[in-house]
Amino acid sequence: MLVVDVIVLLGSLFLLGVISDRVIRYVTALSKIFGLSEMAAGFILLSISTSLPELTVSVIASIIGEGGLSLGNVLGSNVANLTVIMGLAVILSKTTISIEEESPKELVQFLFLSSIVPLFVVQRGSLSLALGVVLLILFVYFGVTVSKKAPKIDTFQSANRKDKALLSLKFVVSIAFVIAVSKFTVDSSVSVAEFFRIPPSVIGATIVGLGTSLPELATTIQALKKGLLNMALGNLLGSCVTNITLILGASSLITFSEVNITAAGGFMFFVLLSTLYVWYIIGTRKSIDRNVAYVLIAIYILFVLQELGFSLFVF
Repeated sequence: MLVVDVIVLLGSLFLLGVISDRVIRYVTALSKIFGLSEMAAGFILLSISTSLPELTVSVIASIIGEGGLSLGNVLGSNVANLTVIMGLAVILSKTTISIEEESPKELVQFLFLSSIVPLFVVQRGSLSLALGVVLLILFVYFGVTVSKKAPKIDTFQSANRKDKALLSLKFVVSIAFVIAVSKFTVDSSVSVAEFFRIPPSVIGATIVGLGTSLPELATTIQALKKGLLNMALGNLLGSCVTNITLILGASSLITFSEVNITAAGGFMFFVLLSTLYVWYIIGTRKSIDRNVAYVLIAIYILFVLQELGFSLFVF
């Protein structure tokens, strides 16, 4: 079975790269048809679509009354997106992300503001209806603001209703394939890890957390390779905003179950740390290069050590 799992893992990783290339092509075409900027397309089209794994996991967890699992999935995915996913995307694509527009700065500010809201979960020790309503309102507000303020692209392509429908269908199908292949990647990775008797805590902090972020990694790498830097940033930062607002908000409407305050506090520390660091880099250095990528990956390693119980901090 180990051989089969390894083959499935390698095959699914290859398919992720191929299908993600198609996703970026469809998003580029759709953004031209609807007159969206790269940043808006990354936030509205890519980030919401690639966050579907987190949405599925969180909603199911909420339905069965596991609010802590829902919160952990969202916060863990955000830590992964802002650190190891962004870092690996820069390193593997061999591209430096230059920030020339104000939209990325505004989006990371939105992320920081929305990341503060879950602190109330830590304080209360449970999800609530009021929290869900506030987060969903923030999601709508952020989406409208980014769409209005992001500069429109210069090339607007007209298309008839049939072409728009066909292109939209191809985009939806390709996203569905990305998510499906990601599931195979996660399942095979977990099987390999269990074969080597890797502790469940490590699997949860690394494989599962990274697994639900694989769509973001695959699509971001392809966007960077094609020189669509703002779309890549819009995808990653937008996914984090979507996780905190839309996904956690929807989960809060479904369940009011208790949350492990200690675990949530550890997650929140790294969410805020990674958000503040990315905000600082975008605001001061105006670029994310390999050196920044190494720091981001180092933060994720600290996060994994925290999950293993080798924390350098006291919560």
